[in-house]
Amino acid sequence: MISISKLLQLLFLVVAAFALVGCSSDSDRSRVEGSVSYNGEPVDDGGIAFIPEGGGESQVRTTGLIQDGRYDLPSRRGPYPGKYHVEIYWNKKTGRQIANRSGTAFKDETKQAIPPKYNTNTELKVEAKPGHNTLDFDLKP
Repeated sequence: MISISKLLQLLFLVVAAFALVGCSSDSDRSRVEGSVSYNGEPVDDGGIAFIPEGGGESQVRTTGLIQDGRYDLPSRRGPYPGKYHVEIYWNKKTGRQIANRSGTAFKDETKQAIPPKYNTNTELKVEAKPGHNTLDFDLKP
């Protein structure tokens, strides 16, 4: 059985792969990187998505992984310059192990640690400028 965390990571990678199909050249995109923490704790294994606000080329949704409190979207995968809503997810380990249905294997239990105001009902907005961007997110409960 696949964990929700791994399923979200796979979903972000699939969406990112589809976003790359038919895109303009790398020079049209921005490099975006930064840190992500929630309540002072670095997000160690999460996902980030930049959802465009406007029309045109910026309609491409850009996603990436957050590892050890950092994300990095190089210009070949980064968003086009423009305004974006940002969604951040973190399926944080609870410290408990849960058994599979047959009880023969265990996996880490996780739960979504980031409130909906930062993902499904995001209030986060940023602007990606041409070139290199550092966009840090220090989220509060």
